[in-house]
Amino acid sequence: MKAVRLDGARTLSVVDIPPPAAGPDEVLVRVAACGICGSDLSCYKTGMFAGSVLGHEISGTVEGSGARVVIDPKTPCGACAQCASGASHRCVSALTQGIGQARQGGFAELIAVPSSAVHAVPEGVDLVTASLAEPLAVVLHGIGRATAGRCLVLGLGPIGLLAVAAVRAGTIVGVDPVPERRALATALGASDVFEPGAAALHDLAPDLVLECSGHPSAVVDAGNLAAPGARVVLLGLPMGEAAVWPMVWVTKELTVAGSIAQTAEDFAAALELLVRAPETGRIITRHVPLDGVPAAFEGLVTSPDAGKVATRP
Repeated sequence: MKAVRLDGARTLSVVDIPPPAAGPDEVLVRVAACGICGSDLSCYKTGMFAGSVLGHEISGTVEGSGARVVIDPKTPCGACAQCASGASHRCVSALTQGIGQARQGGFAELIAVPSSAVHAVPEGVDLVTASLAEPLAVVLHGIGRATAGRCLVLGLGPIGLLAVAAVRAGTIVGVDPVPERRALATALGASDVFEPGAAALHDLAPDLVLECSGHPSAVVDAGNLAAPGARVVLLGLPMGEAAVWPMVWVTKELTVAGSIAQTAEDFAAALELLVRAPETGRIITRHVPLDGVPAAFEGLVTSPDAGKVATRP
């Protein structure tokens, strides 16, 4: 079958590999769509997980039954302290040995996954839109579905746009340098949008700041722009050091929280939201076949799209 393999830093190859066989307590899923995530791009730029087939934002149909599903890519060990405490989404194995990491991911025609990893796609949600369930669940996990007051979203890439779609009440303000992203955020419900550094941002005093860009400097901006007593949630994955001034966090009495992955409950909530708000599918702005994946990755590194790019095997 056809798949896209990461061979090293900024090197992807379209290859033919043997189709997977389902092991005990596994099912075969024919991939319908697989989104390209920011963490996939980090692997592409650094060569992390070289030799693997990436892709973890997966929707498809179960071979034999035709059941429409999305996949939870995490593979927790079940034995560590995090797993024992009910926080298996923080398990080191779940975050490093999962589908699209050490285990074959969704940039392929077929994938074998644990039966426990599949979630049924509700009627009324098409399979391409359903591939947003995994990153949307990540967003819902991070914001805790808190929707009161004024929310500031820093970075309107796919995660930031999903955050705009997920925060369903209050005032939502988005910040991004790309005009097309700002326009898409407005279409998804943002009350206002600004370029980074706009003077008006200093008068917002948001109660909730969602840092979605992953840029270390935005971590500093999040604290500086937050209102006293506000909550700052880091949804992006900063790949570098941030020179913060802790006195700002202390004197404002900010609550600063990191967030990683999602739970089964977050997946269920994400699928429910996709039923209620099918317009969320607008976040996918481009589809590419497997043959087009290498060029799509390089393009996203050099000139990011307005929204999400999804593969269609």
